Amino acid sequence: MNFREIEEADGSLRKSTVQSSLLGEADRRAGKECTGKLEALVGVLLARTPQDDPAAGPWRDRASWQRRWEALDDRGRSDVLEPGTGTGTGTGTRTGGALGWDGALEKLGMGADTEAAWLKDPRLSRIAAVIGELSALGLYRHAWGLASELLHCAEGMLGPQDPGMLAARHVAAYWTGEVGEVRTARDLTAALLSDCCAVLGGRHPLSRLAGLRLASWTTACGRQAEGRRLYRELVRGGPDDRITLLARLGGVRAALSVGEAEEGVDQVERLLPDLEAEYSEHHPVVLAARIHQAQGHRLVGRTAYSLELLEDLVADTAAHLGRTHPLTLSIRGRHANAVWANDQGAQRALDLAEEAYAEAVTVIGPDHPDTLFVGNALAITLAGHDAARSEEMFRQQYRQARAALGAEHELTLAIGHNLAAILHGKEPDAARPLYEEVRDAQTRVLGAEHPHTLLTRMNLAQLVRGLDGEDAARPLLEEVYRACVRVLGATHPDTLHAKARLRPAEQEPNQEPEAGPER
Repeated sequence: MNFREIEEADGSLRKSTVQSSLLGEADRRAGKECTGKLEALVGVLLARTPQDDPAAGPWRDRASWQRRWEALDDRGRSDVLEPGTGTGTGTGTRTGGALGWDGALEKLGMGADTEAAWLKDPRLSRIAAVIGELSALGLYRHAWGLASELLHCAEGMLGPQDPGMLAARHVAAYWTGEVGEVRTARDLTAALLSDCCAVLGGRHPLSRLAGLRLASWTTACGRQAEGRRLYRELVRGGPDDRITLLARLGGVRAALSVGEAEEGVDQVERLLPDLEAEYSEHHPVVLAARIHQAQGHRLVGRTAYSLELLEDLVADTAAHLGRTHPLTLSIRGRHANAVWANDQGAQRALDLAEEAYAEAVTVIGPDHPDTLFVGNALAITLAGHDAARSEEMFRQQYRQARAALGAEHELTLAIGHNLAAILHGKEPDAARPLYEEVRDAQTRVLGAEHPHTLLTRMNLAQLVRGLDGEDAARPLLEEVYRACVRVLGATHPDTLHAKARLRPAEQEPNQEPEAGPER
């Protein structure tokens, strides 16, 4: 088993590959004190990986990866990032926790720092700790592989109704979704929810966590109406706990995704004081809510205020987490895109994006998901300055995202869409197969009527109009318009774009490249 094999279909590490001696107690946070343990694990994997395998490239430079790893030891963050939390779904950055980034179970005795309490066996809790460390490094596909190993080990040690077995299934399902297999994650979580309720009862923390994750993956699959219903069910009559707060935050995200921006803004601004009281002012969950707040104000047309909110976010995260913390870097990339989109200075936007990307490459490495996110932002800002360099940047990011995250991860697909959009006008024959590749992958992973899939289908139809004529394009555009009305409503901006495209007009992509997934 090597770095490449971990990414194959079964996604699992054999017991013989990662010896239990390497899975000893790991400190809960990254830094110099646990570099030696990680070095031993990396050595085992490298010894079994071909020299020319690009997946192992970043790990052959020991000094470089150690420098990136130890940079995560943000000594000044005190209790800002609690053990086992990170900045995942909703922010684009994740830094820890076998059960996710949001600390949903920490105060219920089921959190990332109490794996031993629910996994019962030291080996299982140690594997869970290593999953958290792989998450901190941005090695999500490797974390997914080890989550499969955790589940395999639990199946051999625990009965099917043991809470530890249900918790191991939680970890495996969560990481399946984090590597882009959102439909599979939804199916796994739906089955898990049924079993948790049957064994533990509907109000048990593991049952409620399954309900929260099910709503999240359902929304990620493009089934926004169903996802919103699931979030509302968690909130109604639920206890006053973190899962209820996170369900409210998920409802905000789902409202924004279907164009109900005013409702989303109202919800998030009522939610923020409660999140700050429960977590802390600069906890990743609170920062995720503030990102949604800025996004909502942008969607309702308050672009200047949205930009102001992002600038405050950059200042806050830089002051409390550091300028090169992964979350700060991700927000800096969003800020650069907002400056560019709001005509606040194209050169300033480019300078901000280039600076954030250079620091991300140095601190967390070129293949880290947050570096790829910021790289996508840089390529977008480059589009108005240097089309050739923008295309080169998109091609580089697309190759790296496919290798690091997989061909069907949401960020990989967003970058692929953007590359096709850049090629749309200058090389339509090259853009067409790329649009089709992205559309087919989005259809498999997200569904044919997910908003991201609809955008790709709309741009592909416009390209077909230019290459094959109006008669070939018209049915495609009509299908997209009808789907937008069903999914997003008649007044959503994407629906209005689709309606406008029904009139023979320009053949350029209807929207600027995507900044990235807003999960």
